[in-house]
Amino acid sequence: MARVADAADARAKAIGAALREALKIGVRRGQCDFIEFSEISTEDLASAIQSRPDVLKPLLVICNVAGRAIARDLGLKVDTYRPRLSAKEAKVIAGYIHPFLPRSVPIEAIVLTDKTEFIDKEIRKSKGAWERQVCAALNALSSSGV
Repeated sequence: MARVADAADARAKAIGAALREALKIGVRRGQCDFIEFSEISTEDLASAIQSRPDVLKPLLVICNVAGRAIARDLGLKVDTYRPRLSAKEAKVIAGYIHPFLPRSVPIEAIVLTDKTEFIDKEIRKSKGAWERQVCAALNALSSSGV
């Protein structure tokens, strides 16, 4: 967890700002900021995804839709953490996820859910690398005569 904490915190801050900017048409202020997805059209959602592609992954997470589903159901291979989408692709994805979005959700809930997914991804990514790190450390120690 310590290895990914700084990156996760930085991503959480960036995602919160991106959501507020990209979906400002539906942001409602209160005790905490909410996004009222019921007030955001599919076209506005597509425009938000196109202008700020970094909001795609958090939106997919709150819809419980994985990148594999986008590939399978829409035939689009998308890197959900660094998407590069055409206007047409953004519109297709927005049309696909719009029905799955909740009517309203706190921005911080989206950010926290995305942060949890990011931490999980980073930990899984590094699990395969630990063997190489241990071997490299042992090799370094053995060649130094220790």
